[in-house]
Amino acid sequence: MQHENSSCRYYIHEHSVTVVEGKDSVKHINRIITSNITEIKDLENCKSLICDANGKITDALDISSISGQLLILGVKENAEKTRELIVSGTHWNEDVKIMNGDGALKIISIFAKNQEKLSKTLGIEISMMRNDFWIIENDSYILKAQLKNDFQVNILIQTDLIDSFIKTIEGNGAELCGENTWNIHRVENGILSNEEYNRGFLPGELGLDEIVDLKKGCYPGQEIHARLESRGKLSKKIMRFKTDSKLEVGTYISNTGRKVRVTSSLGNQGFAVISVKENNELKLNDELLILTEEL
Repeated sequence: MQHENSSCRYYIHEHSVTVVEGKDSVKHINRIITSNITEIKDLENCKSLICDANGKITDALDISSISGQLLILGVKENAEKTRELIVSGTHWNEDVKIMNGDGALKIISIFAKNQEKLSKTLGIEISMMRNDFWIIENDSYILKAQLKNDFQVNILIQTDLIDSFIKTIEGNGAELCGENTWNIHRVENGILSNEEYNRGFLPGELGLDEIVDLKKGCYPGQEIHARLESRGKLSKKIMRFKTDSKLEVGTYISNTGRKVRVTSSLGNQGFAVISVKENNELKLNDELLILTEEL
């Protein structure tokens, strides 16, 4: 399943939006998340996680420093719980202000097989952009994504400016894509979604060790993560799979008797979390499952 190589597509995301400001905002948020943002720079975007006391993921975040504020984007379904955690963790003597920005901002992902087509659609040279830093263009912020196969930028824009922005990019040849096309794109490029984040996995099981900093000090779940690293006992990992038959999201038992949890499925390909003891080929319900690569 492929999206058209000649097309530049865009997809509008739904995120939770939290704005944190005050001189102690970075210190406060840093106590809650898995990564270390103490040295975050203006317009820098950092990925992080919030985990529970058992070390399992409860939200996946994009944290950006913009004009002295922290902009935190998370999984929409987790907005209330995450914001409650951020508020409850504030110390009485800290200068921290937390604001609910849900609905005020949107993220639009624009992607293509061809980088030149993407640059033409946006009117900027994508190859000159720095990874992990937003650039300001008119009334929007633009961030280049690092993908396995395609080229993509994410646009941060006020909700009331979306119609005008879409009119411009559609005039330059971009086409709106539905959820199915977006899912094809994200599976092909190893992009996780709430389908993975909201299923109670440990960061390492989703290949997210790089955004877990065990040296930064305590955060919820840190003790569990440190113990797993020291013992090297992670038992599951996420893989991209292919199969000749249609496979729905759900939990299966392989021919070896171990659980296989399919988290995202396009029918005959997707993501599955499996035991590290499995080989690259296994059977589910007498159908062959080919595990192609770790994420």
